[in-house]
Amino acid sequence: MPPHPTLFLRKEVYEKHGLFDTTFKIAGDYDFMLRVMQDKEINLHYLPEVVTKMRMGGASTGSIKGIIKKSREDIRALRNNGFKFPLTVLVAKNLRKLPQVLKR
Repeated sequence: MPPHPTLFLRKEVYEKHGLFDTTFKIAGDYDFMLRVMQDKEINLHYLPEVVTKMRMGGASTGSIKGIIKKSREDIRALRNNGFKFPLTVLVAKNLRKLPQVLKR
């Protein structure tokens, strides 16, 4: 899952899939990207360059309370988008980020 500031999309993608679901306080971008990335008609390309550097902190990683809230919203986003094992996906997503945290 790419960081949301580095996801560049055409206007037509937003017209087809809508905007962020504002019922999410933290994971609206994640829910939106799950919707978009499951669309087989969209050609996604990986750019192997650092385009944006993000700091730790903020609403999703700034506190234990934020991490728990984000995790609950991530599970809801996964369920909303048809993932059968949302907890497994969430654990894998977070384990994949571990090297980034340890590198600091």
